[in-house]
Amino acid sequence: MNARQSRTKLLLHAGRLLLEFNESTEAIHRALTATAKVLTDETCHVVVSYNGVAVSLGDEKPALGPVRELRYNAAIQSRVHEILARVRRGVLDVPEAVGGLADVEAHTPRHSRWTSALLLGAGASSLALLLGADLAASAVAGLATALGLLARQELGRAHAVLLALPLAAAFIGAAFGGLAIRLSWTRSPDLVLIVPALMLVPGPHLINALFDLIDNQLPMSLSRMGLAAGILFASALGVVLGIELTLPAPLVAEPAAAPDRLNLLSDMVLAGVATCGFAVFYNTPWQQLWMAVVGGMAGHGVRFLVLKAGCTLEAATFLGGLTVGAISAGMVRARNAPVAVIAFAGAVTMIPGLSLYRALAGALQLARNPGTADPGTVARTFENGLHGCLVVSALTLGLVVGARVVLALARDRDAPIGSHRGVVADGATRLVVAESSDQSDSAECVAENVLHDSGIGSD
Repeated sequence: MNARQSRTKLLLHAGRLLLEFNESTEAIHRALTATAKVLTDETCHVVVSYNGVAVSLGDEKPALGPVRELRYNAAIQSRVHEILARVRRGVLDVPEAVGGLADVEAHTPRHSRWTSALLLGAGASSLALLLGADLAASAVAGLATALGLLARQELGRAHAVLLALPLAAAFIGAAFGGLAIRLSWTRSPDLVLIVPALMLVPGPHLINALFDLIDNQLPMSLSRMGLAAGILFASALGVVLGIELTLPAPLVAEPAAAPDRLNLLSDMVLAGVATCGFAVFYNTPWQQLWMAVVGGMAGHGVRFLVLKAGCTLEAATFLGGLTVGAISAGMVRARNAPVAVIAFAGAVTMIPGLSLYRALAGALQLARNPGTADPGTVARTFENGLHGCLVVSALTLGLVVGARVVLALARDRDAPIGSHRGVVADGATRLVVAESSDQSDSAECVAENVLHDSGIGSD
């Protein structure tokens, strides 16, 4: 293998891993082209699609790296960025970097399945309490979520159809919730049914889809949105099947009592526990876990205070998401941590679970009695669905704006250093360029990560 082929192999393998473990499209382009500028004077061409990455140097024929599915593993993504950064600094040569990338999946530590199940279950219990559930509903939701994760892991090992994983986990959650309702264990029937499904929301897929849309990477944006929509549909179908099996009729949610029961401290602590569960599930390294927890606690604390001040839920959720996005982007800027994971883990506690459940319950009621449905039921179903979508949109917009503002400020600050990145005359110049651009590249490539379904292939 000649030097050019070795460089192409390095870039292709890195690009494939970044895509497979859910990096944003523009960040993949930036990471690979910045590395290529250090290694060669030839132009690096990168094409990212849903099924893989194509890389070529100069006028050579593109080399293809297929990707079977998009998965979550924050540690692997961070490790790939770290290897590329070391190449740009001249610490690693190409053969060493290729060897490191070949072993990265096998040698990157993973949280054990029991640790992930325990902490994700604790996160579900905390989320249920934040939304106003009683202790029994919180306990059942946590247990069902942990069992759902274990089921997803087993299905993933058996190479089951991609959407079977969220469907199975949501079905387990709804079935356990339905049994708890039938046995009169809880006075929060709505939350015991919906919280396990909320733990399946593919937030990083949605965040990266929005970043791709902003960066004019429309094909990848639509692909990620389609994948996220499929996961959400499979989760909703699992909930419907669980309800149909265990309950004679869907239950309408009652107003939650969380705002009256919780103070600022308890609100932030519960948000921190829920954030930790999601971050561990995404295989965030222990040394990066604190960033997700800090962002989640700060964002939910801001939301709590804004709601107490009398603002609407939409405005409070936007400001909470803005806080999470800005803090997450700022903290991961120099740490090779994917902000999609860090930010979404902190923001997931602000998803409007009750509105989404009420919309789903109303749709089930309409489906069961299409000829006798009253206009009030139809209106309430649409009202809850639209309200849930509006709050989710406010949350997502806040995350994106917060991260983008921090990135723009970082680029402005680093511009005098990195503005000559494209002028590469010789090896010595390349090394200087690499060292000067690593800070801004880590800010842009890593922080714009802004996540296969929750758990597919990550265990």
